Amino acid sequence: MMIEDVDLTEENRGINQYFARQIKPKDFMGEYSAEVKFEKAFETNCILLSEYANKPVKELTTKEYFTLLAFRNEKLRHGRQSNKTQ
Repeated sequence: MMIEDVDLTEENRGINQYFARQIKPKDFMGEYSAEVKFEKAFETNCILLSEYANKPVKELTTKEYFTLLAFRNEKLRHGRQSNKTQ
């Protein structure tokens, strides 16, 4: 039984097992793991955001980091819009 302490009918048990099989957990071990991909994406973002920061990006608070990320994305969006009008 997938759900503990619940008396499931046979139909509900089959539905529960179907959805449980649909879950594909991410691999967090090895060279191509989700953790490695996340770390690489973070490092890339730090490099890209360093252009807009007055201190090392890794020293920013979470709020500062995501505010800077939003600022960069908005600046890029406006740059693309102005290029379309030219």
